[in-house]
Amino acid sequence: MATTNSNLTINDLDFDSIKANLKSYLSGQTAFGDYNFEGAGMNILLDVLAYNTHYEAFYNNMIANEMFLDSAVNRDNVVSIAKHLGYTPTSMRASSATVNIVLGSIVGISAGDYLSIGGVFGSVKDGRSHTFINTNTSTIDPNASNGYHINNLEIKEGKFESTTFVRDSKQSDQKFIIPAVNVDTSTLTVRVQNSVTDDTGYGDSWTLASDYNVITATTKTYFLQEVENNKFEVYFGDDVVGKEPSDGNLIILNYLTTSGKPANGIGQNDASGNRSFSYGSGNEVVVVSAAAGGADRESMRSIRHYAPLAYQSQDRAVTIDDYKSILTKDYPDVESISVWGGEDNDPPEFGKVMIAFKPSTGTVVSQETKDSITNTLVENKNIVGMQAQIVDPKYLYVRVNTEINYNSDSLSTSAESLKSRVKNTILDFGDVNLEKFEKGLRYSKLIKDIDDTDVAILSNETSLNIEYRLYPVSDPVSASYSADFINPIYHPHDGHASVLSSTAFNYTEASDNTTREAYLDDDGYGKVRTWYWASGIKTYINKNIGSIDYTNGKVYLNGITINSVVNDSFIKLIIQPENKDIDSKNDTILVLDSNDSGSVTLTVTPSTYLI
Repeated sequence: MATTNSNLTINDLDFDSIKANLKSYLSGQTAFGDYNFEGAGMNILLDVLAYNTHYEAFYNNMIANEMFLDSAVNRDNVVSIAKHLGYTPTSMRASSATVNIVLGSIVGISAGDYLSIGGVFGSVKDGRSHTFINTNTSTIDPNASNGYHINNLEIKEGKFESTTFVRDSKQSDQKFIIPAVNVDTSTLTVRVQNSVTDDTGYGDSWTLASDYNVITATTKTYFLQEVENNKFEVYFGDDVVGKEPSDGNLIILNYLTTSGKPANGIGQNDASGNRSFSYGSGNEVVVVSAAAGGADRESMRSIRHYAPLAYQSQDRAVTIDDYKSILTKDYPDVESISVWGGEDNDPPEFGKVMIAFKPSTGTVVSQETKDSITNTLVENKNIVGMQAQIVDPKYLYVRVNTEINYNSDSLSTSAESLKSRVKNTILDFGDVNLEKFEKGLRYSKLIKDIDDTDVAILSNETSLNIEYRLYPVSDPVSASYSADFINPIYHPHDGHASVLSSTAFNYTEASDNTTREAYLDDDGYGKVRTWYWASGIKTYINKNIGSIDYTNGKVYLNGITINSVVNDSFIKLIIQPENKDIDSKNDTILVLDSNDSGSVTLTVTPSTYLI
C-alpha cells in the first residue's frame, strides 16, 4: 500500500514555488519514488498543474481586491462600490467666465429684449480654439451711453447636445444613457413630453433627486449614476418614490459637452484692442472674470477618498470633513480647501463656518462662485443657525538662502550646474510640500533634499525668511495696513538688530510733505520705521510709523501715505522667523515663488577641508 506525504505546501503562490511543491509532494509518494520528474512528459504536466493553480490564485486575489474600495483598480468597480455608499462621481465640468457685451447698432431693440440661450463666443488658448456659450437668457440694456449692453453674462465652454428616448416598458433592460463621455452633468436638463407628436409636458423640467424625504409618487425627479465606460445614466422613479414616465413618453436630455480644464484661464489677459472672446461682428466682449472651474471627471483616488466621507455626512454639512467632502464634490476645480470654525478665526466670528478655496487656476475664486457656494450649496446643507463665509486665501512667500559646501573631487559637473540643480530641488520641494492649506515647511526635510541633490555636497547652511506682499490703496492717501506672518518673529532681546525689511516705495512724510523712495525696518523695541538713502547713508524719516508684534508675528502700519511702488505692484515685507519650521493655518498658504528671482539665493563653495 502506498504511503502519502501529507505535507503539501499551499501558502506559496509563485509559479516556480507551486511547481516545486508539487514535485516535492509527488516524489514523496511510494508510487513515484524513483520517477524522473524532469522527463519531458511529466514536466509539461507539472507546468500545466502549476499554471492552473497560479492562475486560480491570481484570479481569486483580483476578485477579492475588486470587492473593496481601497484596493479596486478598475474604475467601473470603484464606481460600483461607491454607489453602495450613495455616492455619484462628478463628471467633467465646463469652465465658465463672466463677460459684458457692447453690441453694435441693432435696429428695433427695446426695453425687455434679451439674448437667447446658445450664443456662440469664440476664443483661442495655446493655439487651440474654444467655444463658449451662454446657458441662460440675458436682458439687453438699450439705454447704455456707449452702445447696447449685456452685463454680467455667464458663458460656459462647450457645446449643447441633445439625446432623446421613447419610453417602452416592454424593454425590460431599457436604459437612458448619455452617449458623450465629456458631458457636464451639472448642465443636464431632463424633460418628458407626452409623445413624439405631442409636446405636452415639455415645459416641465424634471429635477435631480437630492432629498429623498420630500419625494412623493408624483414628484417629477430623476436620478443619475455613472455606468460603464465613463458614461452617465439617467433613471426615474417607480410611482412610489418619484414619478415614472409612461409608455410612449419622449424623454429629452439636453446637456453641455466640454473639454474641461484646458479652457481655464481664458480672459486673464483681456485688454482693449486684444479681447479674449469674440461674439459675432461689430460687438465687443469685455471680460469681468476670467474662465475658471473647468475640471476633468473625478479620479478614482478622489472617489476612494470622498465616497466614505459623503456617506458619513449624508449630504449634510456638520463637521469640517463634511464641508470638505461636499465642496470638493461640487467644485472639482478647487485644488485645496480649508474649513475652520469661526471661533478659531482671528478675530473670532462666532456662529460662522469659515471656508477658503485655492483654485486649480489662479489664486482666488470668483465672486460668482463664492455666491453660488453660499446661496445654493452650503446654506441648504449646513445646520440651522450657522452661517458660511467664503474668504480668499492669504499667501505667504518663503525665501530660501542656501550656502552649499561641496567636494570638488566628487563633483561630476560644473559648480554652476550644481547650483542650478540645487535651486530646482528647492523649487520642487515647494511644489510637493507647500502651496496647499495646512501644509507647513519642515526644515529638516528641506535640508535633507538639498544634501541629496548630489553626492558631492558635504553640507548646507540654509536660512529662511517669510515675505508678505502688501498691496497699497490705489489713491495716494493716508491709510493703515497690517501684515500677519502667522509665525513668531525672531527677537532674542529688546534692542536686537532689525529683522524686518522691505522693498522700495515712494512715500510722502506728513511732517514735511516730501516724497522719497523709502524702505521699512524695525528698531528692535517694537516700532516700525521709514528710512531712505541720503548720499549712501541710511537716514530715517519717521521712527514710529507703526508697530511690530514679535510674539504673534504681526506688523502694523498706521496712517502711512504710499504714493506708488517701485519696480512692482506690491511692497515686499520680509521678516526672519523665530523657528526654522514655518507653519500655516486656516486660510494661509505657503508658497515658493518660482517666478521671483529673490525667492531662492544660492552660493556654492568648494570645501578646503575634507574628511
